Amino acid sequence: MNKPWLLSRGLLLVPLVGASDSLANALAVWLTWVLISASHGGAMGLLRARLDAPQRLLAAVVLAASLSACMALVAQAWALELYRPLNLYLGWIAVSCVVLEHQDFFVEFRLPGYLKLAGLSGLLMTGLGALRELIGGSVPLALLAPGGFILLGLLLAAHQAWAGARAHSPHEETPRP
Repeated sequence: MNKPWLLSRGLLLVPLVGASDSLANALAVWLTWVLISASHGGAMGLLRARLDAPQRLLAAVVLAASLSACMALVAQAWALELYRPLNLYLGWIAVSCVVLEHQDFFVEFRLPGYLKLAGLSGLLMTGLGALRELIGGSVPLALLAPGGFILLGLLLAAHQAWAGARAHSPHEETPRP
């Protein structure tokens, strides 16, 4: 794998498609991801200078698993209805935190990249969740995971077509005699 950033964005694909069957679920998974990853990044920032590379990886794994388990317990206690469909994705959030730590996304100079990733993933999750909930009334497939993949593919194709058409249209040069 010659592009390591693909792994961190690929890990966000699973909760994006699986948990975005409604706006509430998408927003809950995104907020959980932001809370866990920000807590993980802050705690690892305090530990990073004191640990060498193998210790840092072990600390990142233990910390991410602990934060995800604590969030699961909090969700079970106070938001059981949201916890039931979303409990599977808490493990993916922990893996995402470890991968982001391994790629040094939580270091100060990479903070804008992390904020951009968090904002774009939130926009995608809530947008896809709202769209799937809106379409799901008339097309029940949209509420299932295959429908989420199909809808995400259609949205990506529309974005590519729009970006391609926009890139060629601004000021085409006319041939001169």
